[in-house]
Amino acid sequence: MTHSSPLSNPSIVTDPYPAYADLAEKEPVHWCDGLSAWAVMKYADCAVALKDSRLKADRMEEVLSVKFSGQLLPPDNIYHRFTKNVMMYADPPRHTALRKSTQSAFTRVAHEYYSEVIERVASELVAGIPNGTREIDAVSDLVAKLPVQSAVHAFGVPEEDLEFIIPRVDTLMTYWSGPQDQPVELEKLLELLTDLHVYSLELLQGKRGRVVAETVIARLAAGQGETDVTLEQTLHQLVLLFIALFAPTASGSASSGMLAFATNPDQIQRFLTDPACADNAASEVVRYNASNQFTWRAAATELEIGGVKIEEGQSVVLFLGAANRDPEMFPRPNEFDLGRRNSGKHLSFGMGVHSCLGRQIATLQLKWFFTALFARFPMIRLAGEPSWNPNLEFRSLRSLPLSLG
Repeated sequence: MTHSSPLSNPSIVTDPYPAYADLAEKEPVHWCDGLSAWAVMKYADCAVALKDSRLKADRMEEVLSVKFSGQLLPPDNIYHRFTKNVMMYADPPRHTALRKSTQSAFTRVAHEYYSEVIERVASELVAGIPNGTREIDAVSDLVAKLPVQSAVHAFGVPEEDLEFIIPRVDTLMTYWSGPQDQPVELEKLLELLTDLHVYSLELLQGKRGRVVAETVIARLAAGQGETDVTLEQTLHQLVLLFIALFAPTASGSASSGMLAFATNPDQIQRFLTDPACADNAASEVVRYNASNQFTWRAAATELEIGGVKIEEGQSVVLFLGAANRDPEMFPRPNEFDLGRRNSGKHLSFGMGVHSCLGRQIATLQLKWFFTALFARFPMIRLAGEPSWNPNLEFRSLRSLPLSLG
């Protein structure tokens, strides 16, 4: 086992890809002490692992033991009740039932509605930049607002409850902080999970907020009782939805996409003049610099990955960010190229049964955001040094100074 993985070095967060490439060449599967897990770096290994039933998605007991060593929780604790009953952390057949219970919110008709709403939200955000503005912080002034407005108008989060939900999710997200010490205590984590579950119940009961018709939450609520999924499981799916909505993934991908375009202005012209490049932009943005850099699994039995023996019960961390820059899958991986033919093969949205249910909505957010942005500001350029948040697991920009041209 290697005990000095550079993945535990916080200095790589600004640009982890050189470290990824070096590890992929020298130790593509290696032990990372900072994660207490096996780190997997190459595309082929990650792709196989994402679909391997011997690697459990039901891994949050193992993650808990890594994050808070020696702090055990009883089975009826909110942490276990939540993580055992949401799609992201469930395996078939439970995963199948849970996924089926949400299908009404992700139909073709539903996505057509979401597309119209998100297009309007993106247009209004860009139009809201005052005339004559020369420079902005693209994070605080623009992209941080995109998932919030989408959450309200497409997903149905009551606007009056944002001040309750967002701070709780922001703190919860520090649990997924990568190979570093936990900045939040376990007791606080459990308190916030409880708060969001109580809120979700009151929302379904009509005691809190007002859910707009035809939104994701309205469709999920309407489907309650039509499947074998219990009310408690529906509440868990809602809490997961809140966490997913206000995690740094959407704003992280949008802001890192702006950085990629600002430093590769020829790609803006391709976006504006070539419909195929514009259609591929969301996939290439996510491949090139996705927010979610890795995901966890737990070994249900002894197995091998890349010729390395993994023991039953050990944690495995699949570095999707590294896989998305694997030259064996993506030639010239460090180039931002809207004409790349296989950008959509990136692993950021998972594969197999755990392919992200919200990937189409995430794609719509990026598509309509960049469409609105470049229609008004086709000459964006860097106006200062970007600043990154310290979280490698969900990597995102803290600030991005841009000249609007």
